[in-house]
Amino acid sequence: MSLNDRIIDLDERARDLERDMRSLLRDAQESAQSAEHDGQRQVVAEEMVDLLETLKAHKANIREVDNEANPSLVTVMDSLGVKKFTRGSLEIERRVSNYRSNWQNQVLVRAVITTALDELQDRNYVDQESGELVNERSIVAPWMEAAVDRLLECAAFRDWRVTALRARVPGLDPDNFCDTKRSTKAVISVKKG
Repeated sequence: MSLNDRIIDLDERARDLERDMRSLLRDAQESAQSAEHDGQRQVVAEEMVDLLETLKAHKANIREVDNEANPSLVTVMDSLGVKKFTRGSLEIERRVSNYRSNWQNQVLVRAVITTALDELQDRNYVDQESGELVNERSIVAPWMEAAVDRLLECAAFRDWRVTALRARVPGLDPDNFCDTKRSTKAVISVKKG
């Protein structure tokens, strides 16, 4: 049996499995609705937990196989010397992605705000008590710092838009402010047109 024949067979078995799972779910839902006392409902609840745990285990296994299959496709594409190809209505493209985590949020928030303040025209005011010339920024700085502190205390930053960071804070390399993991994947999409 060829690899393609085995893939077709696997697809058919997966559809049968999906139908069986949906049938089990419908049966469990019907049993829950028709249960006459709490003892029966408890049994149905436990069976539904078993179904969900079975689904979770199979999803994890499929995800694991996918995580192995995709890099294998990338390796084959590399050996062919192609970054993109089509198969029927599908377009397959080799893409490099950076996954960033553990951002240094305090540094980045302050850098963005400082850069924004730098874009404003400096203004000076006369202190009414002393008559001295005072820079507006020295007046606003404590308030901005308090606002930044509260923001960092209350907000949960998970990601930053690296293109915007590069545009707003010239010379900043976002990868210096987080952990970066690079991966290469084959992305499969339906061909346009």
